[in-house]
Amino acid sequence: MISDRRPTDAPREPPEGEPHVIPLTRRPSAALEASFDAWRTSRTTADGLSSAYPPPLLPDPEPGSMLDHFRVEGLLGRGALGSVFVAHDTSLDRRVALKMLHDPIAAAESEDRLLREARAQARLTHPNVGQIHYIGHAHPEAGRKGRLFLAMELVDGAALDVYVDNGERMPPEQARRCMLDVARGLRAAQNAGIIHRDIKPSNLIRSAEGVVKIVDFGLAKRLHDGAHTTNDLRFVGSPLYMSPEQANGDALDQRSDMYALGATFFHLLTGHPPFVAPTPLEVMVAHAVEPPPPLSSYPSEIPAPMRRIIHRLLAKKPEERFPTYDVLIAALERAAPERTQYAGYWVQAASAGIDALAAALAAVVLGKWVGVLYLAHVVVGQAYWGQSLGKYLVQVQVTRTDGRPLGLVRSFVRTALALWLPLLLWVLFLVSGGPDGLTRSGLGDLPPAELREVAVALVFGHAALALIYGAGLALAGFHPQKRAVHDLMTDAVVTYKLPGGH
Repeated sequence: MISDRRPTDAPREPPEGEPHVIPLTRRPSAALEASFDAWRTSRTTADGLSSAYPPPLLPDPEPGSMLDHFRVEGLLGRGALGSVFVAHDTSLDRRVALKMLHDPIAAAESEDRLLREARAQARLTHPNVGQIHYIGHAHPEAGRKGRLFLAMELVDGAALDVYVDNGERMPPEQARRCMLDVARGLRAAQNAGIIHRDIKPSNLIRSAEGVVKIVDFGLAKRLHDGAHTTNDLRFVGSPLYMSPEQANGDALDQRSDMYALGATFFHLLTGHPPFVAPTPLEVMVAHAVEPPPPLSSYPSEIPAPMRRIIHRLLAKKPEERFPTYDVLIAALERAAPERTQYAGYWVQAASAGIDALAAALAAVVLGKWVGVLYLAHVVVGQAYWGQSLGKYLVQVQVTRTDGRPLGLVRSFVRTALALWLPLLLWVLFLVSGGPDGLTRSGLGDLPPAELREVAVALVFGHAALALIYGAGLALAGFHPQKRAVHDLMTDAVVTYKLPGGH
């Protein structure tokens, strides 16, 4: 069906149990506040600043009326810049969407800019970009142009903000496929020299066939365009999804749209935008100065590769995001579920066994402190590269559930938890002085009956410890992500390191 909902981009009330606001550690500068005031003055009904859009100063066309060769069928929706109607193209016998700008926007400077950008969009022929078919003026009068209208592709589908409006989360695999479509459309726009500047759920429409199209290039700008209008010097975009450089009024390139893409799908995947605050200005400041909430605090069904991609898209510095859409698209393609395989119980056991055996052999052959050094290699290797010798040989890697490296402390704790029983026995062996120490312990001088009692106690005691230890490891055989107790306690996950993968 065709979505007839007005985009809802104001900061939303978070569900129960979630933080209501993101506290700001830094306040906006005077320059940012001044720029924001200018932006607010020019966009009193823009996203997040008003709950209702004003009607046009001139009456809407009635159903059945003609605008050039388009017969109006009815109002589809109203936005800050104009109204959208469903119409029938009588020349080509097809249904289209007509976007008619409100009368105040028809100033010559603004109209020239919109016409230039609409013509640039019209040069885009891509399945993931909504098409513009025609530009005209409604009922021009003597000495005055009529209201500008655009005839655009009418997509039989719904905008992605349906998830936002319904308080739902988008399934991760569906989100990945949608992100691929949007990234491909934005790549085509960049190749045509265009940045969108307003990527958000309501500007992404998913067709009945599941294809996502980018629409509403009303705020788009040509890359490297030396011409500036008055409005170009003010803020444009939607505060909930605005990149730090866009909030600061800096020069923009395709990486600004990447940030908005990351913020949009953060919202769709988690049910929350990255930042929530009482006012749009505070949201914009949070985008500029606050780190995004870690995805590890949200549902664990979001795969680690997707978490890594979103985290990188939301980097504060543009140079820390993906350098090109080709690189982003390749990462999204590699994140397909069939390429994200959790390492099974026996594979993890084999990698741990290799490491334990290598440490033991190193201790026996080269000395006990060499074994300690080998375990240090396990901790450091998994902390920064996700692999030890054992994991390298079986081609698996360990990371945090959001895809980030474990870090030194987390890796040390995980290794200690994973090997606590072998480490305990090893420490006891070292403390006792090795085989000679056991010989000198006097056990051999005990009477047979007492020796049997000691042996039974040792066997049952070690068996109980072995059962506890084995149960913690065996959990990986039943957990959907093959995570043992030491993984759950350190927020870690072990996956296969596939060729060309993550």
